[in-house]
Amino acid sequence: MFRVDRAQGGDGTWHTDKVEITNTVQMVMDLANIRVGWINYTTQGPVRRLVTLGKEPIPPRPDDKNAEGKPAFKQGFEVQLLLDKNSGGGVPRVFGSAAGCVIEAMDALHDAFSAAPESKAGKLPIVKIASVQPVKSGQSTNYKPSFAIVNWMDRPAPLAGEAAAVASPSTAPSTGSTIVPPPTVAPQPAPLADANSFG
Repeated sequence: MFRVDRAQGGDGTWHTDKVEITNTVQMVMDLANIRVGWINYTTQGPVRRLVTLGKEPIPPRPDDKNAEGKPAFKQGFEVQLLLDKNSGGGVPRVFGSAAGCVIEAMDALHDAFSAAPESKAGKLPIVKIASVQPVKSGQSTNYKPSFAIVNWMDRPAPLAGEAAAVASPSTAPSTGSTIVPPPTVAPQPAPLADANSFG
């Protein structure tokens, strides 16, 4: 997992900084308002046809085709989260994917969230990446995370539910497929986050 930061240089141009946080990140995820549906990752940014899970019916898949004549929109999800201070903290961010192995991992995490008594009390989970497995798919390799709920907290003000504002850069970053190296090995596990780790 990479934290993607957009920053404006002195000349007014924007650049993107990527920082790997796979092995240390802990994040409070708004799984109560996860959005699902269809995503088309284009060079100008993602085009979304998403709805809040369980609150609206999933729309039909758009008919758009890519350059190979295949459906441009893939099944995907997006969820708002806050990173712990050690991973960059700050404003709400969005984590999303249309990769099957990541969707499978998020399904398992959402099932664990839904079954927990804390979720029924309105709390949100603090999640870490317990492990990552490479998954071969044709010519490419994706990385399947295994998410683990490590703690719970009351909903923080920045994640105010459906009305929460997510910071967006002045220019849409390129979000097409990017080849990234495998995650590095964590030297030491991070201490478990709690409500004081955010904000």
